[in-house]
Amino acid sequence: MADIFDFPRDARNVARADGKGADMGGEAPQTMLMRPQGVPDQVWNAVLSVDRMRRLKGMTYREIPVPNSMANFGIGVALECDETYASGWIMILYSLKFREDWHSHWRCVAFASLPLPDKEYDCLTPGMYWDMMMERLNPNDSEHVSGTVTVTQNTAFGHDPDVPRVGCEIRVSWTPLDYADGGLDAGSQVGQWASFLRSMTQSEEENPVD
Repeated sequence: MADIFDFPRDARNVARADGKGADMGGEAPQTMLMRPQGVPDQVWNAVLSVDRMRRLKGMTYREIPVPNSMANFGIGVALECDETYASGWIMILYSLKFREDWHSHWRCVAFASLPLPDKEYDCLTPGMYWDMMMERLNPNDSEHVSGTVTVTQNTAFGHDPDVPRVGCEIRVSWTPLDYADGGLDAGSQVGQWASFLRSMTQSEEENPVD
């Protein structure tokens, strides 16, 4: 069964709710994490890199479970843009046994749900969104990228007229390049995906990366 690791829920929620911490562009508040027994050094260092990563202003981060059939260990983070309908998640997986299909012990799996203005949709949209995503994945930090882009049609009911009528869903996985000792800066992987989500809804001039 896969163990699930991420930053403590309560500590991070408080930091966001009171307007302090990394959502305001600062460093993540320091909390004491207890290392469970049997966790490899590579995995624990990856956990710490997520705990210490800088958060982006306007983004909410929370822990999500990692399916235990996918890997021995995993870090799951859900992401949401505070003022838009853009959201997604990323899971950083670690297998104790080297996976030939991953070309590594590590694999990242991610999902994005993005609003899509009607005027922007045409047959070229999926490829355009894929190219934008690839620009956000550091080519020096990842390889063996694969996935799909799906255009969705939404029908809104009730009293929420602002729900986008057309959306776009991206499902992607890639192999992050690890260190010589087999460790990984998982915080950098989460940060890249958060940056991609935010870039699809706000211009860089309006809200630069911290």
